Amino acid sequence: MTDGDRLEWLSLAGDGADAEETIRWRGGPRVQTAYPWVALATVGALAVLAGVIFELLPMVALATIPFPAVVALWALASVARTEYVVTDRRVAIRRGVLGVDVETVGLERVQNTAVSQHAIARVVGYGTVTIEAASGATFAFRNVAEFDAVHDRLEDQRLGERTEDLPGTTEEWEAILAEVRGWRRALER
Repeated sequence: MTDGDRLEWLSLAGDGADAEETIRWRGGPRVQTAYPWVALATVGALAVLAGVIFELLPMVALATIPFPAVVALWALASVARTEYVVTDRRVAIRRGVLGVDVETVGLERVQNTAVSQHAIARVVGYGTVTIEAASGATFAFRNVAEFDAVHDRLEDQRLGERTEDLPGTTEEWEAILAEVRGWRRALER
């Protein structure tokens, strides 16, 4: 594992006899998803400023300008402080501006995955990957750029791990298939 693969918020397995857990994908929401809040804050601040300049609002109204700015900064910080990770063993989400909330689920517990896009996301080119766990919990990688690739990688990891649990080799299963086909032919006669 390289220094670039280390996460301060998630301990990766791999000490001792266990095989090292590796990061397969790492990302976060697109910063563009916070732009509407930034635009709203800018328009709000300009409207208050124009109202004061044209004497439609009292000078005291200038004290309200920081409030929309705080909302915009919070939206930007929320996007910057959200991270999604898929390892060869689990899925993890880190969120939080002031505090930290980390959610994880093992790939063996993932039952379903789906992708979705709303109209604006379709135009801009991002989407959401939803992950359903056996416990009933739902995880969402919201507003990620390569949502299709993330979904495919997650499915490959999830299905790849399940096929490793099957006993026997490919050759043994092919021999069993040939035997079953022979029985079927004999029964059809």
